[in-house]
Amino acid sequence: MKYDSIIFDLDGTLWDGSETMVKAFNDALHQVGINVTITAQTVRDFSGMKMDDIFAKHFGFVPKEELQAFEEVYSQKEKEYIAQSGGKLYPHVKETLDKLKENYRLFIVSNCMKGYIESFLNFYNLGSFFQDFECFGNQGFPKAKNIRLIVERNHLQHPVYVGDTIWDKESADKAGVDFVHAAYGFGKIENPKLKIRKFEDLLLL
Repeated sequence: MKYDSIIFDLDGTLWDGSETMVKAFNDALHQVGINVTITAQTVRDFSGMKMDDIFAKHFGFVPKEELQAFEEVYSQKEKEYIAQSGGKLYPHVKETLDKLKENYRLFIVSNCMKGYIESFLNFYNLGSFFQDFECFGNQGFPKAKNIRLIVERNHLQHPVYVGDTIWDKESADKAGVDFVHAAYGFGKIENPKLKIRKFEDLLLL
């Protein structure tokens, strides 16, 4: 067996939470008095970026004096809405994870806010599949460092990272971990070495 463990990205890899997240973004904008509305496609386009980069690069229209309030309101609304509505789990994720855990140790690393992974796991009752997870919101570390943290504290020997964006690939490369492109997700990557077209293709690793 080539790999002993699989580390997953979350948005665009395990589920699509963009419809719920865009509601949180728009409600936060309107609550701080900014009459701008973004789309779920915009959320999918910046999925995979660090949250501070998302706020800096995609919400430049938010006045600096309102930025902290916007971030705080968004963070709270994201937790509330994800807990209430969740996201759209990709087809065959749960049954595939059930089979994968027989041969691999499973983990999650995402650039999301603190609490987002927990909300995902709770909403679909998937906590038993994953041995550990890490995110940007915990300590502000970039994804590459969080991948290394998972590798090191769980003593992984031959891990692979599964993600859908170029930022996922770059992070896996920096972490020294093989990468599998989830081509059904949000991002496009030219000529990835390993690619899956649907989630259950992971059973062919």
